[in-house]
Amino acid sequence: MKPFSSLFSKILLWFFLNLALVAAVLVVFFAFQSQIDLHAIFGQQASDRLQTAGRLISHELNQVPTANWSDVLARYAEIHQVDFALLLKGGQQSLSKDMDIPEAVIKMAMGAFRPKRPKGEFSLLPKYRDKHGKKHRFMMRTKKPTRYWAGIRIPVFFTPSHPPFRAVLLAVSDSITGNGFFFDPLPLIIVAAAVMLISVLLWIPLVRNITGPIARMTDAAEEIAKGRFDVRINEPRADEIGRLGSSINHMTSRLCGFVKGQKRFLGDVAHELGSPIARIQIGLGILEHRVDANSRKQVVDVMEDVTHMANLVNELLSFSRAEMNTEKVMLKTIELLPVLEQAVQRESMLTTEIITKIDPKIRVIADPGLLVRALANIIRNAVKYAGDAGPIQVSSKRKGDKTEIEVRDSGPGVPDDLVEQLFEPFFRPQLSRDRCSGGVGLGLAIVKTCIETCKGTVSARNLKPKGFAVTITLTSDT
Repeated sequence: MKPFSSLFSKILLWFFLNLALVAAVLVVFFAFQSQIDLHAIFGQQASDRLQTAGRLISHELNQVPTANWSDVLARYAEIHQVDFALLLKGGQQSLSKDMDIPEAVIKMAMGAFRPKRPKGEFSLLPKYRDKHGKKHRFMMRTKKPTRYWAGIRIPVFFTPSHPPFRAVLLAVSDSITGNGFFFDPLPLIIVAAAVMLISVLLWIPLVRNITGPIARMTDAAEEIAKGRFDVRINEPRADEIGRLGSSINHMTSRLCGFVKGQKRFLGDVAHELGSPIARIQIGLGILEHRVDANSRKQVVDVMEDVTHMANLVNELLSFSRAEMNTEKVMLKTIELLPVLEQAVQRESMLTTEIITKIDPKIRVIADPGLLVRALANIIRNAVKYAGDAGPIQVSSKRKGDKTEIEVRDSGPGVPDDLVEQLFEPFFRPQLSRDRCSGGVGLGLAIVKTCIETCKGTVSARNLKPKGFAVTITLTSDT
């Protein structure tokens, strides 16, 4: 399964997409809200820094002639990576560099030059106080081009003996952060990363609690599909996943009962049919010698049908015994070469060459009788369906703690879409391996049962450009 196709990855992906969507909505909201109060969001940090810079700038401006004020502003602009402008009440401007101050900014700055509170009967009126505090300060955004402005009122002196003039110090930048002067985004980034990390750490157990049992149920379902009905799911939960696990266990128990009943029925039927068929064969053999020549052909045809039926019953008995005796089998370490030689000797024919390439040192864990039966069935099929096409090759090789035994022929093979069904009982492909060649569809089913009883696996595949191979995988003896 691909990593990004798992349920775990999809849930986490949707979680991060949700966070990204929220962030995008906030960015779009700030970008298209021209009247948004930036001071309420970033103003405190920007005001504190601008006020500190304003005190230093005001002190230096009072020490130099007005003609040098632009140089002072330019020096502080280089230090803080923002541009500065000084607006006086009379409309005079001192700039750190040439720039046009928008009318909206000038209008906002002029609000700092309100007259003082009059004396007399109006002295009881509250002092001038704007919405951001006692001192006039603001932060705003202008467009075409987009600029961010922060302003604060500072005192300036033209002469030591003259009272201070009220002025507004402006800081301007094309970045909303003012290159770190308005506010430092690093703490926000750290907080956002911490929130995401904590959220992920909180979500992972939840996601694992969902995907873990589902993955185990998937593995169990795959084992059940292979015919291993002893698989059980242990999910003691009261939610939907727990109920699903209980349902799978119940289904497995029912399937196990059905399959065992079917196998027992097949075995009983085959056993009961054995004696009557044997008596029929004996009777037909006697009848063949007593009828005239004209009727003998019909008797021979019936005898062929009865022989085919007897073979079917024998295959059913073999299949049933292999299935019903799996729990009584005791596996042990055996040498592979003698077992293979016994199977080859049982199925070899003078017209077919069987080439074996087996390492005599290879030892596997299996039941000798079951392994001989499985190998004999595979070799028999290869000889029957591809013996005329070339030699049958039997080889083995170690792969880690496993041993692979492969039987291959040079025959036409089977259609690719039918390969997986070859090990099903009574299945016969429609091409070269059909009933006309004498098979009843139980040979490879018996092979599968024998090998799985030995705790191994069996598979089949077509070879290129021609040929067919059956591979048995067993546990090696270390």
